[in-house]
Amino acid sequence: MNGKPNPNMKTRGWLKNLLTARSETASETAAAEIQAITENEAEPAVPASSDVELSLLDQDKAALDLIVAVENMLNDRQLTAFRLKDHEEQLQNAYDTINRLKNELGKKEHAILEKEKEFRSLEDKLTQKQMSYDQLLEDYKEYQNSASSGMENLKYQLEKERNKYAKLNEEFSQYQHDSVRKTKELDEKIRDLESENQKVESQYQKVLEEKNHLLQTISDFTARMNFSLTPPTE
Repeated sequence: MNGKPNPNMKTRGWLKNLLTARSETASETAAAEIQAITENEAEPAVPASSDVELSLLDQDKAALDLIVAVENMLNDRQLTAFRLKDHEEQLQNAYDTINRLKNELGKKEHAILEKEKEFRSLEDKLTQKQMSYDQLLEDYKEYQNSASSGMENLKYQLEKERNKYAKLNEEFSQYQHDSVRKTKELDEKIRDLESENQKVESQYQKVLEEKNHLLQTISDFTARMNFSLTPPTE
């Protein structure tokens, strides 16, 4: 905009030239009339000279009013041009701001779309997890019911095994008691048998000694008898 010619200034100059030319023409006409009046001052005044002066004054006043009006109009136009230029700059700034805001809005909308995609993905994952959780909860309930039933069965089996163990323990205690008693009885029998065996062995040794003594006695007797029965040699 700075490189283009200002049409307001051009128009203003043209109007100034036009008004100046008209003013100069009117001034020249008024000067000629005034000079004619001055030259004719010596002549008797005619009634029409007063009308001419009033006409000239009216023309000068109209020209000045027109010049002032045009000047005011040109000033207003220049002010309007300045305001228009300022408004154009403001409008351009507004356009730039709007474009920047549009770009930011586009970025934010893109970010929002991405976030919405992430939210949808999270919602899908959450839904799947909720379904998995519901399935796990249902499986847990079934397992809990099954475990409760199995627990009752295990309790019954455990109680049964406990009773069996208590019975076996009682039987084992009785067997152990009987075994200890029988062991004591056997020990007593063994001691009695050993004592009796010692007695028998002592008796056997005594009988054996007596037998040997008897045999020796018989042997000695036989020897003596044989010696006594043997005839003497000649």
